[in-house]
Amino acid sequence: MSRICKACQTENRDEANFCRNCGSPLPKKKDVVLDKERIKKIRDFWTKVGVGIFIAIVILFIILKKIDYNNKIDVYKSYITKYSKEDDQAFGTITSNKFLFQSLTWGMSIDDVKKIFPYIVESKDPDFISSYTINQTDYRVSIPHADFISVGVYNNYIYAFKLEFGPLAEFQSQMLKVPNKDEIMYGRFRGIEKVLTELYGPPTFVKDEVKNMEPEKAINTVKEGKLPNGMPSNIYIFWELGQTKAELVFFSYKKKLHLTLRYLYLPIWNKLSR
Repeated sequence: MSRICKACQTENRDEANFCRNCGSPLPKKKDVVLDKERIKKIRDFWTKVGVGIFIAIVILFIILKKIDYNNKIDVYKSYITKYSKEDDQAFGTITSNKFLFQSLTWGMSIDDVKKIFPYIVESKDPDFISSYTINQTDYRVSIPHADFISVGVYNNYIYAFKLEFGPLAEFQSQMLKVPNKDEIMYGRFRGIEKVLTELYGPPTFVKDEVKNMEPEKAINTVKEGKLPNGMPSNIYIFWELGQTKAELVFFSYKKKLHLTLRYLYLPIWNKLSR
């Protein structure tokens, strides 16, 4: 590559320092290679910037996770007492001496039930010999999150009730996404357990290995379906109230939480279970 002398315009070799024609000094070559020290400083600067951004992202992630965790805990705790009044009204009419639920009693014929619930429909609940369903919109006493009531019938007379709970306060399309639905379900379970214990006294039987776990761990353990020792992680609690048995069950099916409350008329239930 040639270099041109500014004094006489003579073309010189690229490595020449003086003009071969007039001897004038040639302009210094431009250094196209950056100084190594400068390159190192630039590299170090951007390395520090990258590390700083990474640390900031990690800190932000931890903060957001903590906020999300605290929000879930708040949701869980709020649902323990959120519907205490409604639950007390719905289940408080059931005692050791009498059974009265949604204006229905043991020994009532399905024909009499239809007079109170004209929109009751026949169903196929696998837990019962024969069954009918009362939809949430027809409840006489509000039970938030109870999607429906299944009525067990034997020889034309009612002998069982089952309530299936969902994460929505009012039953709607299951396509709707419910934020913190697991925490809602777990809180709702603990809330019903609390109310029933206050109404009926200490349970007759309790299987509840996750009670003393942190809520998040308890939920995940139940959803997993088994404990670390391989035993089932479902929660099963029942109260015996004279001829009535109240069963509260919290379990997982295909990693989805389920909450069920059943009332059973023992003279018939025990007979059918033999």
